[in-house]
Amino acid sequence: MNFKEDVFAKVITYITVAVLLGAMLVEAFVIYTERSEKKEIAGRLVSARASVSSLTKEKAELEAHNTELQEFKSKWENLVILADNEFCQELREELFRRPEVIPEEAIEASLKAELEEGQGPEEEKAGSEEQTEDGPLAAFVFPSPEDKEWFLPLNLGNKPSVEYLFYARAVDVERDRCIDLLYEVPVDGADDSPLLDEDGEIIWNCMAYDAGLGWTLITEEEE
Repeated sequence: MNFKEDVFAKVITYITVAVLLGAMLVEAFVIYTERSEKKEIAGRLVSARASVSSLTKEKAELEAHNTELQEFKSKWENLVILADNEFCQELREELFRRPEVIPEEAIEASLKAELEEGQGPEEEKAGSEEQTEDGPLAAFVFPSPEDKEWFLPLNLGNKPSVEYLFYARAVDVERDRCIDLLYEVPVDGADDSPLLDEDGEIIWNCMAYDAGLGWTLITEEEE
């Protein structure tokens, strides 16, 4: 083999080696890319499984919550319907025009609660003296009959033989205070109509109130 053939053979060899190395690099890059993609897919799969698990848990919680809501709806649906019937609306309008049936002790309790919430002992004492000298500084009334949420029947659908029970809320707009009240209305056992007093007014007996210090029962002696 002469010199030219030897050089040519070496060039061919170098080219072949370079091509093979290039092919190996390409194959290595492809393998690396595939492994990276597999790793990324595996990560996505783990994330997807975690998401599915989380969604399954949320679904179970939502189903449980939905069951609770259905039970709540079944329990209170009749009460909501009764609160909107004609008889209940008549009583709501009747109570609206009679703020005098709000117990005086409930109003005094509201004033006391306001003092305890916003004043110290000395200021509370001074405020109490001011109320004693000038009279109660509160003006509680019942909201408009068009607003049905402040007056709700508690046993209107049970054909009571003794009394109806009602929840009501009185408000003092200027002081931004309210009193929750529980009333009983005695009924005539013959036709379930409310009993009237000597003045021809429906009898509203307040059984308990919450003026901001918790529910307090009213006894006959206290009335």
